[in-house]
Amino acid sequence: MFISAQLVELKGLRAQLNLTDKKVEDLEKSHKDLKVAFSAALVQSHEQKFGPVSTRIPLVYRHVFTNVGNAYDPNTGNFRAPVRGVYQFMMHNLASASALHPVSTLLIKNGQQVLMSYGFQVGPHFVTSSNGASLQLEAGDVVSVELWENSTVFDNMNHHNTFSGHLLFTL
Repeated sequence: MFISAQLVELKGLRAQLNLTDKKVEDLEKSHKDLKVAFSAALVQSHEQKFGPVSTRIPLVYRHVFTNVGNAYDPNTGNFRAPVRGVYQFMMHNLASASALHPVSTLLIKNGQQVLMSYGFQVGPHFVTSSNGASLQLEAGDVVSVELWENSTVFDNMNHHNTFSGHLLFTL
């Protein structure tokens, strides 16, 4: 009787283990096939100048070209990582900049500056700046762009100012 009860318990445990293995396989497959990519511009069709500002401010890229996986929020300008992985981010900027008011933005991860794009000219002329990085993120990490102090950016229907990112691979 005792051996028979142990065999029943062992069969139950084996069934639970098989079910757990299947769930792990399904999760691994869903993360492996996960697609995350976004690209957005500051404005849709009108002209707008941002800055110069006395303190850093978040930039909200409202004109979304693509948002596969819905990880980018065009209402806040925040990208929230859906899974742990390595992501590539890029920011491109344009403005009529000068030495006093450069075109400069910051890539921010969880409230901390990661990098800066910066450009200026002696006279007021259109200037571009860009930068990008591959970042290892945990699920829930937030990446955004801020306008740097005393800087300016300009956008219109040509979408000169963009923020883009995509998942390279999960970890």
